[in-house]
Amino acid sequence: MRSLCYTAIVLLGMAAGCNTNRQPDYFPLTAGVQKLMKISTRTIAGVDTSETTEVRLASVVVGESKLPQLGKVWVVETPRDSGPSTYSYFRKTKDAVVQLVPRKGKPAAEMLFLSLPLEDGKSWHESEAERQRLEVVAKETVQTEAGVFPDCYKVAVVRTDADWAMHQWFAPGIGPVKWESRSAWEKDGMKHEQYRSAELVRYGKPE
Repeated sequence: MRSLCYTAIVLLGMAAGCNTNRQPDYFPLTAGVQKLMKISTRTIAGVDTSETTEVRLASVVVGESKLPQLGKVWVVETPRDSGPSTYSYFRKTKDAVVQLVPRKGKPAAEMLFLSLPLEDGKSWHESEAERQRLEVVAKETVQTEAGVFPDCYKVAVVRTDADWAMHQWFAPGIGPVKWESRSAWEKDGMKHEQYRSAELVRYGKPE
C-alpha cells in the first residue's frame, strides 16, 4: 500500500466540540477525507483458528452528489484489495444520519444509521423491519494509534435475525474511530465464529 501524507484536521474537529451551544458532529462528512485503519480478524472454524492484521485505507469521502433513485446524498468509498470499491450513501439532517441502500427495480431502502443527538441510553431500530437494534451504551475516552479521543459515544448494534453484534465508538468531529464485532454461524455441521476489530491510524486529506 502506498504511503500517504495527511493534512491534519483532527484538531479542527475536536475544537468544534468546544462550542457548548450545539451538539458536536459525530459523523462529519468532508469531501476528500480518508481514514486509514488497523483491522484485525480472528476466525474460528471448529478447532482451527486463523488471524490476520493489516493497516489499510478503510474509507474515502468522495463528496456530495445527486444520484438517480437516491437524490442528493453523501458518497463514501470503501476500497478493496482486489476488485471494485464498494460505496455507501448517506443523508444527514439535524435529527438523523440515514444510510440509503440501492435496490434494483425498487426505491432505495433507508436505514437509520444514527439517531441524533447522541446521548447515553438512547436506542432505536434501523428501520420498520427492526433487523438491527442500536443503543448508545456509554461515553468514553478511546485510545488508538491516531491518538486519544475523549467524549466518544459507544454505540452497540445487535442483529435480531442473526448471531451478530458490533460496538462502534464515535468521536466528535471525526466519526467512528474504533469498532469491534462478533459473528457466529454453522456450516456443514461445523460451528464458525469471527471476531473483527479496527482502530484509527490516520485521518485527514492526503497532500
